Amino acid sequence: MILDHIKNAHLYYSMNPLFQKAFEYLSSNDFTRMENGVYEVEGKSILAIVNSYETEPASQRVWEGHQKYIDIQYVASGVENMGHSSIQQAQVLQAYDEENDFTKFEATGTEITVPTSYFTIFYPSDVHKPNLVHRNSMQIKKVVMKVKVPEPLIQLTFASNNHHKLEEVRQKLNGTLISIAGLEESGIKEELHETGDTLEANAFQKANRVYSKFGLNCFADDTGLEVEALGGRPGVYSARYAGENASFKENVNKLMAEMEGKTNRKARFRTVISLVLDATEFKFEGIVNGHIAEYPTGQLGFGYDPVFIPEGHTETFAEMKPDKKNKISHRGQALEKLVKFLKEDLLK
Repeated sequence: MILDHIKNAHLYYSMNPLFQKAFEYLSSNDFTRMENGVYEVEGKSILAIVNSYETEPASQRVWEGHQKYIDIQYVASGVENMGHSSIQQAQVLQAYDEENDFTKFEATGTEITVPTSYFTIFYPSDVHKPNLVHRNSMQIKKVVMKVKVPEPLIQLTFASNNHHKLEEVRQKLNGTLISIAGLEESGIKEELHETGDTLEANAFQKANRVYSKFGLNCFADDTGLEVEALGGRPGVYSARYAGENASFKENVNKLMAEMEGKTNRKARFRTVISLVLDATEFKFEGIVNGHIAEYPTGQLGFGYDPVFIPEGHTETFAEMKPDKKNKISHRGQALEKLVKFLKEDLLK
């Protein structure tokens, strides 16, 4: 989401090939004199919806989101509040209506104040609740520029159905012409096996399976905890260290039993991402060094997070808030390298 004054619109032209024309339309018209209605600015690719209304309490408005269009909401006169949230923090209340490009959500978020001559930009990853009262209800004249989401230049499948992982990648690629879909969204229902003896082999096995069988460019990840005193174990077997269907707790218990009495507690988390693009593989790695705690602490995170203390910190990953962990995490580092490659090497 972006909030700014219309005089700064030129700063956002490069974010989308249609933005310049949309903003020039906003800057060159007096909407206080324009009739309400829908105006085609560039066919169906850019629409201007001019509307007048009274702002309403938040309890009378709904959270909404769109897939086909980006919203540029410009307040021509008056002051209104708008609610903003991430799709990661929202739950679908009403299934996507393709004809009207509308999904109804339940969400929690923050309210921003949008005065006259200011605009907001809401992407498909943004959930929003517009037309809200600011102090007192008032008459608003607003223009919503509907800017069609460009067809992606690159389409990638992420070998995962984890909603939070998918949205994290999409957020980092927001504003680019790269489309990311999960396995289910790509129509892939089969289980992707991990039978390799390294993280690199497992990540490649999954990505290459999707590419070779389904013809889809794909990336996949695998993560392991490598403990120095255990010769690098559990490593590639981290998820099934205590057995094929072992729980997080069972894996941690086995690790702690093997670490009993050991003074060398150095360890590292390592994530490898394999991208198979047109039959060529690219690898990206993220590493966080640290040590194994004497006993598990913390309720956040998952896996070995309660017993891993990253270098330079006194908390385990399971004691850290997600935002703090994500800034230093192994998976976050590998993902940043992937995103940098996609943005700078593929789209240059």
